[in-house]
Amino acid sequence: MFSKTRIISAIAMIVAIIIIALINNFIINLAIFAILLFLAFNEAKAMFKSKYANAFIGVCILIIGAFLDKPFFIGIMALILILGFLVYKKSENLNELMPYIYPTLPVLMLYQVLSYEGMFVLFWLIVIVVACDSGAYFIGKLIGERAFSPTSPNKTLEGVVGGVACAGIIGTIVGTFEFGVIKSIYISLIVAVFAVIGDLLESYFKRQAGIKDSSNLIPGHGGILDRIDAVIIAAFAMATLV
Repeated sequence: MFSKTRIISAIAMIVAIIIIALINNFIINLAIFAILLFLAFNEAKAMFKSKYANAFIGVCILIIGAFLDKPFFIGIMALILILGFLVYKKSENLNELMPYIYPTLPVLMLYQVLSYEGMFVLFWLIVIVVACDSGAYFIGKLIGERAFSPTSPNKTLEGVVGGVACAGIIGTIVGTFEFGVIKSIYISLIVAVFAVIGDLLESYFKRQAGIKDSSNLIPGHGGILDRIDAVIIAAFAMATLV
């Protein structure tokens, strides 16, 4: 019933996240984000069929934003500059812009959560998203019957509701180490809802592109975008509410 490969890969990623959180070094953190963005950008480039979008430009935007401590705002400025260039060249379409919008801007927002709020809040965000995703997966497998959305037909309503509930419970427990119970409850639940939206957004893009996974980089999980789709969108909620 449950994918052994999926469980092993999930455990390995959680262990890696814990190790990174314990080290918490600026250069190491930036290097990890740069690698994630580079891989995710190239997956998005293929998904959106963007011929000329360049992952190195995305990484440069991240690095400049990190050193100026305004990653998301630098990303917006860069996006406008790239848009201006495409308009100036009278580009036939704006598909070349898409990888700079998704996943670049959400990844920059995720980095901003780390930069502005610290490692605990980033870790809390990841815990909420993992709890939501895992809860939805296991509860959906056990009792799921009703389809949740035509965008993602494998997801069930019971699984999604169960996932959000799990995220609310586990997120509240973790959040109370730094914040009050009430704040931890509503942040955990709202972040979980945004995580569901992030997952649906990625499913929509893949369905439009006619692909099952963004890549096959991670055994049992697909590509980088398949793993970070929920957390990079949920980062907007976390950055706003904390």
